[in-house]
Amino acid sequence: MFDQVLDYLTHLPVYFLTSLGIILVLIIFSVVIGNYVSKLDVRDKPNIIATLVIQFIDFFNNYVKSYIGKHWKFVTPITLTLALYVAVANMSGILALEAPTRYTSITFSLSIISFIVVQATGFISQSWRHLLGLFKPLWPLFPLNLISDVTPILSMALRLFGNIVSGSVILMLVYKLTGWASIIVAPAFHLVFDIGFGLVQTLVLVLLTIVFASIKIDEDDLDFNKN
Repeated sequence: MFDQVLDYLTHLPVYFLTSLGIILVLIIFSVVIGNYVSKLDVRDKPNIIATLVIQFIDFFNNYVKSYIGKHWKFVTPITLTLALYVAVANMSGILALEAPTRYTSITFSLSIISFIVVQATGFISQSWRHLLGLFKPLWPLFPLNLISDVTPILSMALRLFGNIVSGSVILMLVYKLTGWASIIVAPAFHLVFDIGFGLVQTLVLVLLTIVFASIKIDEDDLDFNKN
């Protein structure tokens, strides 16, 4: 059994190793920035990178608050982590790496995490009453409501996978058709497909997660002036 485990670990897919590398880089970056910010005095002026990070996090927090209300502290860290991972994974092709989001095993894992966040938000806000929403407005609609809750796993995973793969295929054709001239032509396509499409798909995944989670929130919890 030990030999089988060792053999499995030594033959991990490249995209999985890339995924682990991205996670490691994000962890190191978060720890470094967090440590730097925690040591700042109120009179200190943060460097430009820390300033941009602080402003982005403040913007993201306020955005999630506007949809989720007082339970934003549960949703924000997970959705922000998803956003960072997906954005970096989508754009990893720029560094000649194999983008993890080109594989359904990764995209389905991300969409399942999104689904868990949505359902957990409902339980946190409404407790067991969250499940009663499956029988509204009429109990015979339960099968349709159940399907509508589960299908986002499939749609988000395939949407992300399809867009990233299509971009990769187009880039591969560009390199094959242009030959040595790809040094001049390819950067523009990388800008569109790796960065442009990558950021758009990140935005779609995160926004859908937040919007679906907001549907599960009790109306009384939408007052984000409450902690």
